[in-house]
Amino acid sequence: MSKNKKNKIMKKIILTLLFLCTISVFAQVEVGTNILTGVADTTRSYQNVDFKLRVIVPKNAIVFNLGYNIPILQNALLKQDFWDKKIGTGIDFSVNFRHHFQNKVIENEKVITKPTLFAIEAGLGVSYLHKSCGFIEFSNTLSNYTDVDKNLCDVKLKYDNVKESFSLTYLDIPVSMEIGKLSQIKISGFLKLGVKASVLISKKVIQEGSYTSSGYYLDWDCPIHGDRGDIPELGYYTNKSLKDPEYNLSPFVLWGSISGGVNFPFSSIEKNRIATWILRVSAKLDYSLTPVSKKLNISELDFEGAKFRLHQSNMLGGNGSRIFSAGISVGLIYCL
Repeated sequence: MSKNKKNKIMKKIILTLLFLCTISVFAQVEVGTNILTGVADTTRSYQNVDFKLRVIVPKNAIVFNLGYNIPILQNALLKQDFWDKKIGTGIDFSVNFRHHFQNKVIENEKVITKPTLFAIEAGLGVSYLHKSCGFIEFSNTLSNYTDVDKNLCDVKLKYDNVKESFSLTYLDIPVSMEIGKLSQIKISGFLKLGVKASVLISKKVIQEGSYTSSGYYLDWDCPIHGDRGDIPELGYYTNKSLKDPEYNLSPFVLWGSISGGVNFPFSSIEKNRIATWILRVSAKLDYSLTPVSKKLNISELDFEGAKFRLHQSNMLGGNGSRIFSAGISVGLIYCL
């Protein structure tokens, strides 16, 4: 084979390789919109495009939360089965600032910012708790009771139409750590762990009903009661009204909270619109890490050992009260 012929063949091979290299470079081109990203095959006139949703997470956002929960009061004085405990109501509202942590990474020789799985949230809110309980009638007998004069007797206590309730309002400072990527494009999930510092700003505690108390003195074989006039020295009354109960509410309560749910962005693939607002729906559990009310010693006017405390709130008295609550929360997130 002549030298000229060999050169021609080499030129053809080189040109072919250059052509194939050019095709391989331009055959696939990145294409996309605000919401979608993908790779198009130019050899097929952009007909074969592998699209996927972009990952767009707001760095900062404002979160508006409205929650409803059912508070469960934990107090040893309410463990008696004669109590009729109402469900109760808990409502809370807060406005929080949310910051999503992001990392800078190198991809394809470019420095880009990628969201992590973690965000922090803090803000200010108000919460309201209402709880009530009561019973129509209950009797309690204290055998071998020693009265204030050190005399031995059997004390009989009868309670009628008893109602107790409390309404508490707090100023809240919630702080939480969130796990999950809040997407402005697609539905996403999250888990949140947090604490809430609550300062008591309003309270209303009520005790209603009446009681009758009497004593039967074994040594004298004699009943003493208030049918012919009350005997306050011994604590004996007939149909005495219950009112102005003692209680010791905590001015500051620390709560622990866990919640999880789903985010629904108001985005549109058809309109190529990234969501500015995101709807958040979640379930939550809260528990008072510190007591809502503190311990009260039994009053001298009370009968020690009685199942109902006459001169203190049974819902908030005794050894104090804590609250466990379960509920739902609806939020609106504005992406900055």
